[in-house]
Amino acid sequence: MSVLDCGCGPGTITQGIAQIVAPGKVIGCDLEPGMVERAAALAEGANLDNLSFQVGNILDLPFEDNTFDAVLSCAVTEHLGEPVKAMSELGRVVKRGGVVGITRTDWAAHMIAPSCGAVNRFFELFESGFNLQGGTMNGGRNLPSMLGEAGLNVVDVLIALSGAYTPEPGNAMVNGWAEWIENLPLFDRVIEEGLTTRDELDAMCAEMREWGAQPGTIAATGGCRVVARKD
Repeated sequence: MSVLDCGCGPGTITQGIAQIVAPGKVIGCDLEPGMVERAAALAEGANLDNLSFQVGNILDLPFEDNTFDAVLSCAVTEHLGEPVKAMSELGRVVKRGGVVGITRTDWAAHMIAPSCGAVNRFFELFESGFNLQGGTMNGGRNLPSMLGEAGLNVVDVLIALSGAYTPEPGNAMVNGWAEWIENLPLFDRVIEEGLTTRDELDAMCAEMREWGAQPGTIAATGGCRVVARKD
C-alpha cells in the first residue's frame, strides 16, 4: 500500500503506519515546516526506509490525482474553515477503490467527574478560540455528512469518548489542558477579543490542577472516526 498521513504533526502515528504497511510507501505531510523537520528527526534511527515527510497544505496537496491507496487525517479538519474542501482534496489524491480515514473531535460530548467549573469554562473558551480561527471542536457529528458532500462513500463510523481515568492522584489529560491555556496563542486571542482575562485563565489553571490531583477523576471527550471509500 501507499499511504498519506495528512497533518502528521510530529509523525508518531505516521511511524506506526509505516511499520504496518512496510514495504509500502508512507508519506507524512504537515503545513508547518518546523513540524516536518521535527517528524523527520524523530523518525531517525527507526529503520523505516519506506517513510518520508514533506510540507503540504491539506487544502492544496502537492500530489497527483489517484496517488495513494489510503489517506488519513487525525484531528486536523476541526482547525479549518472549509473542512469539506479539505476532504475533497483527500479524495482527489486517493485511488479509486481506496479509502480516506478521518478523526474529528466533538467536545460538545464530554464526561468530567467529579464536576469542575474550570474545565467546563476551558471547553467554552477553547471552542470560542477555534471559532475565531474559523474552526470548531464540536463538529465531529457532521463528519459522515461532510465526507458524503465531498463525494466519498462512508463505509464505517465509530463514535466514541476517549480520555483518562486516574485511580491515583494526577490526571495527565487535564494537566495538559492547563498547559495549553498557559502556552497556546489561541488563548491570547480570546483575551484580545475580551472573552476572558489572564487572571481568570490563571485561576482556571490552578483549579484544574487541583481537580486533577484528586484520585479517581475522569476526563473524556467525544469524537467521530469515519472511513470512506472513493468509488
